[in-house]
Amino acid sequence: MTIRVNVVMGGPSAEYEISLKSGREVIVNLDKNKYSIRAVVVTKNKEFYSCDIKDTIPSPEEIAAPENINLFSGPFLPSDSSAIWNNCDTAFLALHGEFGENGIIQGYLDTLGIPYTGSGVYSSAVAMNKIASKYLYIQNGLAVPPYSVFGKYFPQITIDSIVKKHGFPCFIKCPQSGSSRLMGKAETMEQLLTLLTELTTHSDEILIESMINGPEFTCGIIEMPDGSLKAFPPIEIRPVASSFFDFTAKYSDGASEEIVPAPRPEELLKRIQNIALAAHRILECRGVSRTDMIYQDDTFYVLETNTLPGMTPNSLLPKAFKATGGSYSELLDILIQSTLKKSRL
Repeated sequence: MTIRVNVVMGGPSAEYEISLKSGREVIVNLDKNKYSIRAVVVTKNKEFYSCDIKDTIPSPEEIAAPENINLFSGPFLPSDSSAIWNNCDTAFLALHGEFGENGIIQGYLDTLGIPYTGSGVYSSAVAMNKIASKYLYIQNGLAVPPYSVFGKYFPQITIDSIVKKHGFPCFIKCPQSGSSRLMGKAETMEQLLTLLTELTTHSDEILIESMINGPEFTCGIIEMPDGSLKAFPPIEIRPVASSFFDFTAKYSDGASEEIVPAPRPEELLKRIQNIALAAHRILECRGVSRTDMIYQDDTFYVLETNTLPGMTPNSLLPKAFKATGGSYSELLDILIQSTLKKSRL
């Protein structure tokens, strides 16, 4: 008996295109002998389209425009999409950012009684908010870069206070965006003002972080079907085409070196893994996570924890799993089996 898996991708976030790449890569690599697969594309205006995968996998262009081809059924509204979820054993979430990674889709699936990969509502919402997660990191002994929060709820934080505390360069970020979207590096007062003006149209709170000079690492955590947690080999990230790990460096071929396992002493690698495990537990993550950090003066500064790491061909989590000797398909099996086992408890 095959397991029906709905692979959910798209959504209204700035990471829409990356999510579609993640979702299609999952569909390509799922074992067709084990799983009955349905592609579920959520458009930018939150309409649902579905397509049962048989012999042919929709092309990237077809997935990007499901309303234009006969392969997909829809549109369905979230409140009237029962046809999509009938007989679904689990949802594989290949969503990123708003709607997909911040607890909204998780709460929606909880109301439908559909198990799903990744963390639940609380963990998703907290991890997605870079400000809220910082508070938890600090309270539990993890270091974070010096930061300020700018916006209408923080009138005491002024341009002058930002410059005095952080200097240049500094990083300006919307707290609930990923894939290095809706963020930037300010090296001058003009760039700082431009970024704040632009990003305050997207969020009431803007995160400002001091620049930490040092190598950047990331480390994935996966929950095995027996409930144990496994830390992947840490990856060292070395941007080539830009001064930091921005969108281009993350998703363009050859734009960065991603070395796994990181060429560092074993003691340092173990510290990275322990910090990633700690972040996973602090945020009460489930299934999978990936924590990013920068090393300076013998301190690891945690940047963020991703509860639905990218699954594109260039994504870091699959690279780390392959470094352990596993395949992409085996990674998907673990994520699905641990979700199904937990749903039966």
